[in-house]
Amino acid sequence: MNPDDLSYTEVAALINEIKEFLNHPVFNTPTTGKYKREDVLTDKVNGIIYKLSIYRGNIESKYSMHIRFTSNNEHLVRLCIHGSKHHNDDRTIVSGSHIHIYKNHDGQYIEAYAYSLEKTPFNEADDLAESMEKFFQFVHVKGV
Repeated sequence: MNPDDLSYTEVAALINEIKEFLNHPVFNTPTTGKYKREDVLTDKVNGIIYKLSIYRGNIESKYSMHIRFTSNNEHLVRLCIHGSKHHNDDRTIVSGSHIHIYKNHDGQYIEAYAYSLEKTPFNEADDLAESMEKFFQFVHVKGV
């Protein structure tokens, strides 16, 4: 698979493929205050290395987490809780919490495409630790 030009089917397959931490981290997520974490994940079946990033600033209810391809720094999946309103290229608007999933249109990667959380396991009322657990399940991260 070419991370620069993935079809919808390939994206779904990559999301569903098991990803493992290169180092087996211990997560001690504080309930308040800033939090920043970066780790490396590997998909041994496809030979893809990802960067996992989790960030929360001063506002406990606003945070994001994503996995990116290390080869091109593009998102496969990014979850934004209490994020800004997004205007997609097709003129749809997604307000507040949303999820970005890699999208390719006419051979061009569209990072800014956002989807509502309606048909996902995510809930904007979840705290960071709950969302991390759901995110790891959603993108099939093992070894946590």
